[in-house]
Amino acid sequence: MIFLFPFSISIMNSIRTHSYRKSIGLAILALALGSGIMGGYSWLLIYRPSLAEQLTAVIVIAVTITFSFANPLVGYLLWLLLTPFASFLSFDIHMPAGVPDLGFARMVGGFLTLYLLAQLARGRQRWLQTTLVEFALPFFGIGLIISAIRASNGWLWGMQSVFDSYLMPLLGYFIARQLITSSRRLRTLATVLLGMGVFIAILVILEQEAGITLFRYQNTSAYYTGDIRKVAGLLGNPAYIATTIAIIVPLAILRLFSDDTFRQRLWAGAQFVIMELGILLTFNRSGWVGGILAVLAPVFLSRKLARYAIPLLLVAVLIGGGLLTVMQDSAINQRLTAESPIDYRLTALQYGLAIHKDAPLIGIGWGSYGREAVSRGFHEGGNVHVLPSTHNTYLNLLVSGGYLLLGSFLLLALSLCLTLWRLHRALHRRLGDTPLYVIIAWGSVLAYFVPSAAFDNNFAIYANMVFWALMGGVISVALHDLQTPSPAPKRAPVPIL
Repeated sequence: MIFLFPFSISIMNSIRTHSYRKSIGLAILALALGSGIMGGYSWLLIYRPSLAEQLTAVIVIAVTITFSFANPLVGYLLWLLLTPFASFLSFDIHMPAGVPDLGFARMVGGFLTLYLLAQLARGRQRWLQTTLVEFALPFFGIGLIISAIRASNGWLWGMQSVFDSYLMPLLGYFIARQLITSSRRLRTLATVLLGMGVFIAILVILEQEAGITLFRYQNTSAYYTGDIRKVAGLLGNPAYIATTIAIIVPLAILRLFSDDTFRQRLWAGAQFVIMELGILLTFNRSGWVGGILAVLAPVFLSRKLARYAIPLLLVAVLIGGGLLTVMQDSAINQRLTAESPIDYRLTALQYGLAIHKDAPLIGIGWGSYGREAVSRGFHEGGNVHVLPSTHNTYLNLLVSGGYLLLGSFLLLALSLCLTLWRLHRALHRRLGDTPLYVIIAWGSVLAYFVPSAAFDNNFAIYANMVFWALMGGVISVALHDLQTPSPAPKRAPVPIL
């Protein structure tokens, strides 16, 4: 058999040479194909930009859905990460007039929901334990649909609007309940949200301090007054920006006190400072309230954090002193002490309550406040070309959907708070102390619901998405921890006599 050895070597060399030539050929083919695709895409960008935008949207949505199919958690995180950029980076597929756009958020969120429902139906995914939130959700959904059907701009516009504003974020809650099932996954979600919070805060700092504007809609006002810019990077409005960041701030507190290494805790502290500075530089008073509540709630609910209450209050006093110094600037003082926004909201409230009396049970229809208020003589800032808005989430729900819609929203909020409180107490009894991830959720709850009384959060779509994603993750992990058997206590060794 030894005489066959040279032939074996020859055959192996031939195979290797053939494989090497085949690899080179495939590489050349891939390079040529890639160059052709890039060349064609470049031609579209120059000569057919609208078609290039549609192609970009199709590719991004298809790739994200592919990731979602392979790993739903990755797809969900990409959904949260890319949605704010969709309108700026051409991730939405625009359809002809009268046909709803196939937006990135709608397509990916819808696919994830249908995929998880299919997995549940096939038994590959199990239904998690239901809470009061799940029982309250259908009532809010029914109220939204009834209001949308009666929208002043038509039922199709109304359905699109309520879906984007509230139903899609609540689908995100359902997805989070199914996918964020462990502390490790909650940490991954927190990492993504913190990254977005820091990024948005940096956009605010750059816009307010350096005048560098990125991802801004052209039809938004550039200044409040004097040199104070009305920041609008990425999310379109200072209130939406400040509220989104405030919802995320408690996650930095979680990481600051739960990460293992000093470097990780230092980075969490830096994230906290950057986000609070971003909230401050929005010069939005409702956002400031949210930023304060996001910190105070966890501090006063946690034994671990209570010891830091006095240092934090001292820091707050120093910040307050700095603000008083800054307020000596006439423009800033004029903005912070302005009474016209308060007067406007009081007037909007007066008109809203008068409109509500005409349709107290189911309201006048989604998005109808502006036209109805104008017909009664109310004009925003005296501008007859701009429809006024309520600047109050609760008033908007009351006018749009009456007691049914506002009541169902308050029921949803109450159900969420009761669920968190029950989990808070159950985990405290079981573990001897409530986990910090549950405690920080209270900061996000206050940072969301309290400032919403000063603006219409139906326009703050990304804030709604972030909030319900975080709530879904926290509740899911808390229920998982309650169902996980406690480790058996170690027995002391029996002495040998």
